[in-house]
Amino acid sequence: MTKSVAWAAVAVAALLAGPPAFAQDHLLTRETAQARLIAAAAERRQQLEAVDRVLASPVAARAASSMGVDIAAVRSTVPALSDAELADLSVRAAALEADPVAGLDHDIKLLLEIFLIVAIVLIVIKAVD
Repeated sequence: MTKSVAWAAVAVAALLAGPPAFAQDHLLTRETAQARLIAAAAERRQQLEAVDRVLASPVAARAASSMGVDIAAVRSTVPALSDAELADLSVRAAALEADPVAGLDHDIKLLLEIFLIVAIVLIVIKAVD
């Protein structure tokens, strides 16, 4: 009993010892938080567009059909990717767009796009489970 009273006294003292906090006091202003949310949404939109551009290419369609994968289904699941997964795939997609050949022949480019499609399918399967 004495221990519980002592702990209660310590808890009350800790609550009263700190400076008062008000609802208006935030670490970020509302404008800063809003600007960060807008920037994050714009970045995600750009990443989605980068991945979709690669998946919309005829080479990606051929690669998907050679694997028996419906490219439309793959493209429709891209928005469900997490931010980290989407960022990773958009970097890969941007690399394919920036220098699609990079000294590689057509078969290797096709393999890279197959890899991108397989990565998206595996991520979606993992997310569903």
